[in-house]
Amino acid sequence: AQTYEVRAAILRADCLIGAKRMLDAAARPGQARFDAIAPEEIAQIIASHPEYASFTVVMSGDTGFFSGTKKLLPLLKNCRVHVLPGLSSMSVLCARLGVSYEDAAAVSLHGRQRDIVRDVRSNKKVFALVGGDGAMQALCKRLKDAGLGNVRVSVGEQLGYPDERITAGTASSLCETEFDKLSVALIENDAPDEIKTPGLPDEAFSRILAPEKLVPMTKSEVRSVCLSKLQLTENAVCWDIGAGTGSVSVEMALLARRGSVYAVERNEAALPLLEENREKFRLENLHIVAGNAPEACSSLPAPTHVFLGGTAGKLDAIVSAALEKNPNVRIVATAVTLESVGALSACMKDFSVSECVSMQVSRGKAAGPYHLMQGQNPVYIFTLQNGSAPV
Repeated sequence: AQTYEVRAAILRADCLIGAKRMLDAAARPGQARFDAIAPEEIAQIIASHPEYASFTVVMSGDTGFFSGTKKLLPLLKNCRVHVLPGLSSMSVLCARLGVSYEDAAAVSLHGRQRDIVRDVRSNKKVFALVGGDGAMQALCKRLKDAGLGNVRVSVGEQLGYPDERITAGTASSLCETEFDKLSVALIENDAPDEIKTPGLPDEAFSRILAPEKLVPMTKSEVRSVCLSKLQLTENAVCWDIGAGTGSVSVEMALLARRGSVYAVERNEAALPLLEENREKFRLENLHIVAGNAPEACSSLPAPTHVFLGGTAGKLDAIVSAALEKNPNVRIVATAVTLESVGALSACMKDFSVSECVSMQVSRGKAAGPYHLMQGQNPVYIFTLQNGSAPV
């Protein structure tokens, strides 16, 4: 569907550029045209053809909604550019279905890795752009495998074209249906139930390295307090030093949905477990970094938050490396041994805001017909930051 001003721009252009299916539908008879999709290729065509006074680049949908326009505009700095938005596939599909979309979460799975399950569990409505052969089937199967087979899925194909098709059903019923490789879906879940609070159960993580050998892990209760002290934002850039199984890294990545988490681990034997847990939660924003800190951190982006679960005796060097990249980084560290407690206590004087709390967790354990509380080691949790942030 084209707006009046978009149609007018197409008709008066000396040359039209875009995907072939769009050129076939939009170009006037005899109009010069170039079949191109990549922003770099489009910019090169414009620069290479001075014989045309005006170009119109046609893109599907809304120019500000997961569009190639975002990457193209910086390449056209020497051109006079007017951006004319069209109708987004989200607005078209929802109009066809007769539903509103102000409460829908929009995600793109076209050329991106993202676990749609989290979005569906969190929202009553999710609109998804999907790309690739069999991708819509895979989406429906993923929902079914995650116990969301009964959510409603309405799939739109070729919206606005003569062969437009809309198919509706449950995720389970659409698992075997073939769809166009470029399609969209509105997913409706009447009972979103994603748990938002940190502190996933320890059993949610893989940690068996070998028979009777477990990789160290920050336990659920301590982890939940550490995550609370970190005060993560949605766009946080996090380092997890001494990541172990990645339990803290995983929860960081779940909370910092639009940010990045770098799990630094020196034990090569633990790296497959880190990867297994990353894949289990399908976290594209969690990056595994093999090596010793602080050396392994030299090429990482400046952190907003750092968790120190294990420093291998290099506490001062690691803290200095983090502060060098961001003087106001927020650091949360745990200590169990008195030596580690002493080293972190000595660091406190170097920060304008610092805190130490001690916690000891006891868990009930069956003893015959009775239950007794079994105490775990006390853990000291340090919070360090320069600036005026609350602790």
